[in-house]
Order: sequence, then structure tokens, then C-alpha cells
Amino acid sequence: MSHSLDLLLDAALARRAPLLADNRTDALRLVHGDADGLPGLVIERYGDVLVAQLHEGRLAVGEDTLRPAIENLRRRLGLRAVYKKSFVRDRGHVAPDLTEVHADPTPWLGDPVEPQVTVRENGLRFVVRPYEGFAVGLFLEHRENRRRVRELAAGRRVLNCFSYTGGFSVAAAAGGAVVVHSVDLSRRYLEWCKANFATNGIDPADHLFFRSDVFEFYKRATRQKRRYDLIILDPPTFSRLRRPDRTFILADELERLVGGGVTLLDPGGMLLLAANDRRLAMTRLEEAVAAGAHPRESSIIERPSLPVDFPGDPHYSKTVIARID
Repeated sequence: MSHSLDLLLDAALARRAPLLADNRTDALRLVHGDADGLPGLVIERYGDVLVAQLHEGRLAVGEDTLRPAIENLRRRLGLRAVYKKSFVRDRGHVAPDLTEVHADPTPWLGDPVEPQVTVRENGLRFVVRPYEGFAVGLFLEHRENRRRVRELAAGRRVLNCFSYTGGFSVAAAAGGAVVVHSVDLSRRYLEWCKANFATNGIDPADHLFFRSDVFEFYKRATRQKRRYDLIILDPPTFSRLRRPDRTFILADELERLVGGGVTLLDPGGMLLLAANDRRLAMTRLEEAVAAGAHPRESSIIERPSLPVDFPGDPHYSKTVIARID
């Protein structure tokens, strides 16, 4: 099995050869599970670090077999470390010992790295934290979406809801947005967002950051008569909120989420809506845009595809870009 595993990893790297040769990007997905013939295994590169995701109940290869093959991959690429993330079926109930493992600076393979590593994506720079938890701070499936936002942002007032660590916000600011407003419930993520601005030589003081529930922000922005030309909605599939105390389920909130954003969007403005939920079809996103925008006219102008390092799995994540008149 070890030999065939090496061959599958070789083939995965060959598929990504142009991206690996791009010196403007060193954050990419090297192995994408079933699409690369390796069910339950995802390997991502962040600069000189690999992050290996092992998905419970789906992994077709034992860790004893995986470990030497991934170590060989690390050495071939000349990288410093591999951090392992064990993805349990129910991410809402993670055992404390697993949480501790994911925060341990000791890597699975290689040598320990700093808590923060700076990576490149299409010439922009982002801070990632390899042992921060399940997620390290940059969702790679949105690489081309961030590039597109950068292209669209010039001269626009941009609102980025569910901003997380600010990937879309930085892209918009780098693209010449007049102002970027980033909204997230997490103070820690907003500070991380500001750090990503500074890492790219963009003064965070020129933009605004709001620690808020998105629906509460919609109300406040309406009272303050804030207006936008480009709104980005990349919500989680599911989350539990403490303040306000409620549960957010994307499938139930989609039209309301779009509708609230549209109220802040000037005529001719654009809305990017993304969903990483296999149960939500592309047509569902399009219908939500039309319903949320009503009675205003809306038109889907783009359906961006996933980056090349996410092959063979079109349902992994969907995005639509709409114009609202």
C-alpha cells in the first residue's frame, strides 16, 4: 500500500504543478480526498508548513501507512513541519484532549514552527496559525473569489460580513476599495483581520471593524444610513451564538441574510454569496438572491468555479455574484 500511496501523492502534485510553480502563491490544497484517490485525507500547504486533515470514518489508509508517505512528501517539498488535524464527525462535540492536541506546537512530523506563519496568495500576504485549532485562518477554496473581489473593488464601498480573519477584506482594500467594513462576532478574528491588513502595508485605521451579529449590524447600518457598492456574504453553515443567544443555520437564514444585505446596497451594486454546504445547491443560492432582493431586480452575473486544487467535487463550495438594480 505504501508504494501505491506514494504514487497517488505524486499524481496529486503533478495535477497542481502550475500552482506549485507560481511564486506569488504558496498556500494551496495538495490533496483533496476522493478526487485524488485518497478518501478522508486532505493535505494543505501553508508556506513551509503542511496541514494534514484526517477525517474520521472516511480515511481509507491507516496512520502507520500515512505517516512515512507524508514525511516523504514534506522532505521532497523542503518544508519544515506537518501538523495533523483529526476531524471528527461531530465538530460540535470535540473531546478536550483533541482540542489540546490541535493547539500543541509540537508537529506530527518535522520541527516546530512559530505560532504565526505568513503565506502568499496571488501576491497578497496572510497570517496563518498552524496549531490554532481545526482552521488555521485562511480558507483556500476562496482563493479565486478573493482575486475576483480584488478586481471588482476599485472605487467601491465594501461590506464583508462574517469576515473571519479578513481575507476578502484585505483583497478588497488591495484592489482599491474606498473603504472596507468588516463584521464578525469574534474580537480575536477582527484583530487577526487587522493584522492581515498591516501585513500587506494597508493601514487598518483607514477602514472599520465591527464586532457584531450580522443581523444586528444590518439594523445599525440602516439607522446610520451606511451604503455599499459591494457586499460579501460567506456565512458558516451552522453556528451557536451567545450574544444574541440563538442558533444560526444557514439553510434557514439564507433569504433573510441576502435581504438584509440588499437593503444596504446601492442600485447597480454587487453581492457575492458563498456557501460551503453540500446540501445547498447552486440553484438554491440563486433563488435566495432573487427572493432576498425582491422587489428589486437582480441578475446572476458570475458563478465562479472552485480553484484548480479542488478538483472533481463541484458541491464542495458554491459561489454566485449578483448585480442588484
